[in-house]
Amino acid sequence: MIPPMPRVLFVAFLIVAGLVGAPRDGSAQFYRWLDERGNVNYAEGIDNVPPRYRATATPLGLRNSAAPSAPVPGSETEAVGKETVIRFIPGRHIVVDARINGGATTKLILDTGAGGTLISPRALAAAGVSLTRGARVGTSRGVAKGVEVETVRVAIDSLEVGGARVGRMVVSSYEMDWPDVEGLLGQDFLGQFNVNIDPSAGVVKLTRK
Repeated sequence: MIPPMPRVLFVAFLIVAGLVGAPRDGSAQFYRWLDERGNVNYAEGIDNVPPRYRATATPLGLRNSAAPSAPVPGSETEAVGKETVIRFIPGRHIVVDARINGGATTKLILDTGAGGTLISPRALAAAGVSLTRGARVGTSRGVAKGVEVETVRVAIDSLEVGGARVGRMVVSSYEMDWPDVEGLLGQDFLGQFNVNIDPSAGVVKLTRK
């Protein structure tokens, strides 16, 4: 199942603007401003704020950055014939390396109880996925008990775990405060496969249905 969440950071519409990650040198600051209709807007870099609003634009202390690539001990994925075999340490969460759109790889917790896949904005941005174009914003109950979170639903072209691949799918995204991982691998992906979990041996096998 899913990990406990020590603290979740939710800021209205920051996800839609892709306002994710920790500050890094050379990355642009994000700004918030109100237009003449009172609508909230966001932009990366003060130069992208319309000139007439720059005086009132507020820096958010957030900058875009790539997803962390630090290894998570105990996760190992390999293709064995038509099967994808994931080895994990019994008693720990099953963490997989998932490749987004054939490019950037991120770490997700395999969660058979999750209906949909959840990927952090930071990981999606690192894979070149736009969090504004074609995205749909909504509010849903978050992983943390009793917390209503603002999420963005966005399409990706593919998601791969070892030799297991699912084509175009829509995933959810919101900023999270989880150590070492960037989301959950849910049933919208896992449901395409026969999933065999041996908790005592620490082995998961995915076979295409």
